[in-house]
Amino acid sequence: MEELDSATSALYEAFAGYPLKPKIEGCPHCKLDSAEAALHSRPLRELGWAEFDVYPSKAMTTFGDENDFKHFLPRILELFVIRDTGAGCDIFVIFGKMRSASWAEWPDPEKQAVRRFVDAWRRSLERLPPEGDEEDEGNWRLEELDEALVESGFETWGAA
Repeated sequence: MEELDSATSALYEAFAGYPLKPKIEGCPHCKLDSAEAALHSRPLRELGWAEFDVYPSKAMTTFGDENDFKHFLPRILELFVIRDTGAGCDIFVIFGKMRSASWAEWPDPEKQAVRRFVDAWRRSLERLPPEGDEEDEGNWRLEELDEALVESGFETWGAA
């Protein structure tokens, strides 16, 4: 867990250069005012799935831009590790958004932080106890993570 905690901190550090804007622009027809207000209701590290609401699935298409996505990405990824129950989308959507944002062209510290985080997440799932429900959940979540990486075009995940 220490490895994952360290990787999570590094993720926040790598994306700290993307502050929360006073106003996150959204589609005027989508009525996103309450969703936008919720994103401003707490500090980033205290936001939960309830505050994110529709943001992850609408990020960069009808709600905010790439800089907004990068601001929220550390917390979104962290929440998937903590518990994906309540998420408005699945990890496939998040990796798809990263691909749409041309993650492979992001600055090296950002790419490295994401890789480190996902690798630590994978290892934490691999280390779950060998018996009981936790193993089943860990195996299922590991398979889902791996499938999301492949489906989203992260075939060269380990490559620098």
